[in-house]
Amino acid sequence: MELNRIWHEPEVVIYSGLITPGVCCSGKAYDLANRRWYQINVSSDSYDEEWVEDIVETHISTYYHNFGKQSPFNVINATLEDGALSFDTQPNHGIARPIREKLQYHPRREVSIPIVSFDRLVEKYYLGRSVDKCSWNGQDCAFKRIEFDCDVKAIDREIQSRERLLEALGLHYKDTENANKIIEKRFNAVPILAVVVTKQDNEYNAVKGILMPLSGPSLESLALSKPNSLISASGSVDLGITRSQLRDLARGVFELVKAGVIHSDINNRNILIEPGEATTLYKCQGTNSLVLVDFGEIAPDYKNDAFALGELFIWCKERSCWGFKDQRKIEDAAKILKENGDFGHLLSMLDDERDE
Repeated sequence: MELNRIWHEPEVVIYSGLITPGVCCSGKAYDLANRRWYQINVSSDSYDEEWVEDIVETHISTYYHNFGKQSPFNVINATLEDGALSFDTQPNHGIARPIREKLQYHPRREVSIPIVSFDRLVEKYYLGRSVDKCSWNGQDCAFKRIEFDCDVKAIDREIQSRERLLEALGLHYKDTENANKIIEKRFNAVPILAVVVTKQDNEYNAVKGILMPLSGPSLESLALSKPNSLISASGSVDLGITRSQLRDLARGVFELVKAGVIHSDINNRNILIEPGEATTLYKCQGTNSLVLVDFGEIAPDYKNDAFALGELFIWCKERSCWGFKDQRKIEDAAKILKENGDFGHLLSMLDDERDE
């Protein structure tokens, strides 16, 4: 098992398959939850991906529960007709799908993000594709890793966007703690605590991912899992989001625009709820904040951040139990964002003081 990792029930996906007609089929199976590759060979040319995934999950889970550790085998040979199985262990480099794209991080003197060695992250635990919960310096964090080649550009873009925010704020690179607070307060963006490298070295910093504070759930997950909630007029679960929270989020996006940073994928998956306890240092007492995460992906057919934010406003309105006045204001705000992106007009219109 990966160093300093906590076991999680396997979640296996097949990433490549090869069929030899009339003979056999084989595939590369990846356990997302425990970050390990397997080879699966089946003595039949009848390839059932779901069955293959189930075979791998069942046997690596059974081994762990029987022996309390990850299985030594990384090759599974199966016979479809009679269900016979055998196991083998091969060098990992021959089984794992290699990451060919490489990313290095060379901190700039003026604005840079701290670096930390991968081995300093402990208690890593699966949260989702490429994301683990972990502990670093006694703090709960989210580690977003380079898991496949497609992740390299996204992680690089994440790093560059945060450096541009530091540059816009004119903050010294050593003032990390204060910089992170200001980034979250001014831009409603989750900061990067550190760039994680394979081994800390002044000349060669091979990036493995980025380290961020562990925030609350996304709006999407909240909509899917919030129990015992009120039901909005549209029949959806009431998220409890307020007009004031959406105004604060819009203000943060406007600050990003002024800093020359484009998010490029604003949606309900990439908006997290920052728990009130963590935001009372620089937000209204007892108020949860909406914060942006995932600056790395560029959504296909994406128009712009203002338009996407307008779409998000409508999505939130449909999952609220607001009164008529608040609903109408959010509808008007969404129209402004989608038609001309006039943030100044939008913020003035959503100002609570104008209701008095």
